[in-house]
Amino acid sequence: MNTQEISAALADMARTSIYLEQIYEENGGEITEETTALEDQAAAIRTLLTTEGIDSLGRWLKSKEDEKVTYKAEKAAADRRIKSIDKTIDYIKREIGRILRETGQETVKGTFYTFKQLDSQKTTFDADALDMKYLNLVTEAARNAGLPACIDVALKTSATRLQEDEKLATLVNVDVTKTCSFTKPKKAEEK
Repeated sequence: MNTQEISAALADMARTSIYLEQIYEENGGEITEETTALEDQAAAIRTLLTTEGIDSLGRWLKSKEDEKVTYKAEKAAADRRIKSIDKTIDYIKREIGRILRETGQETVKGTFYTFKQLDSQKTTFDADALDMKYLNLVTEAARNAGLPACIDVALKTSATRLQEDEKLATLVNVDVTKTCSFTKPKKAEEK
C-alpha cells in the first residue's frame, strides 16, 4: 500500500464508522444485516491498515532511517577528508614559508602564484582552568540569586578578552607557526 491508498482506507473507515453510527441511531441500536455488513467492512479496513498499511509504512520508515545513516556516514567521511586536506594545505604552506626563509626571500612572485612569508598566530585559552577557578563561584552566586538547579551555568569568554586581564592572561596560549600567504590567479570573468 502506498500513502494515498492508506489515506483512502482511513477515509473509508471514518465514513463507514459515521454511517454505521447513523444507522444504529435510526434503528435504536438494532443489529441488522446492513449493520453487520458495515461492521465487517470496517473490520476488513482495520485489518488492511494494521497489516499491509503498517508494513508499507514500516518499510518506508526503515528506508528513510537507512538513508539518514548513509548521509551521516558520507558527511563524516567528507569531514575527515576536508580535515586531511586542511592538514596538507598547512604542510605545503609551512614548506613554502621555510623555502622563503632559508633562501632569504620575503616575497616570491612566480608566473601564476605569489608567496609571502607569514607568521600565523593561533590564540587559545585553557577553558578547564578558567572553569576550575570561577565556575563554582558563579554557580553558587546564580543559585543564591534564585537560578533553579535544573539550569546549568557556563562561562563564556575569548582569548582576546582574557589577555586584557593581567590575572587571567596566564591562561592564554599563543602558538606561532611559520607559514606563508598565498595569492593565486584571479578567475576569468564571464561574459
